[in-house]
Amino acid sequence: MENRLAIARLFSGGKFGQVADRLADEVEFHIYEDHKHLIGKAQVLEFCNGIAEYFASVETDFKERGSVASESKVVIYGYGAFKRNGELVNAVHSCDVYEFDGEDMIIQIHSYCNSGNSNDK
Repeated sequence: MENRLAIARLFSGGKFGQVADRLADEVEFHIYEDHKHLIGKAQVLEFCNGIAEYFASVETDFKERGSVASESKVVIYGYGAFKRNGELVNAVHSCDVYEFDGEDMIIQIHSYCNSGNSNDK
């Protein structure tokens, strides 16, 4: 379970490259705020590369508020602030639910976010 928690924390923290090898080929990524449903490792990684480019263009401050882990699922919830030139451009309260198979591969990601330009931590 600890390995799964570490994998989920890296993905939720935007460290996609460090856990790309833990995505199952048929992984599904549901991003509910944006009404997106990505299917397959290639499509998920393409989307994550775009997110990584955005993260590189701003100052990011991720704060994990907590986590819950069971045998096959891990939940990470927290807050992220994104600034450019010291000005807040976006803030996100997020809850990511990960489902793993028996080999510690991510098979499902359910991402629930509320974003906006808010300093409410």
